[in-house]
Amino acid sequence: MTSNGRRIAGLIGILIAFALPKRVECGYPGGTCERVVDHRTCRSYEIEPFGFFLLENVFDRDIGFAYSHGDDC
Repeated sequence: MTSNGRRIAGLIGILIAFALPKRVECGYPGGTCERVVDHRTCRSYEIEPFGFFLLENVFDRDIGFAYSHGDDC
């Protein structure tokens, strides 16, 4: 494989890694979201790309993109 081919393969690998799903409690890292529903403690979660998870860690806020979201009681 040529060096250009290795660079392209490496870039594709990095892009795939940033697109892998990651479960994040409370919408973004470090967020608080506990609430009580019918005498049960519930927390919201999001399934978002790993790249967005890293960006949310850097900026310390929710970016607002997720594959899915829901509540875990």
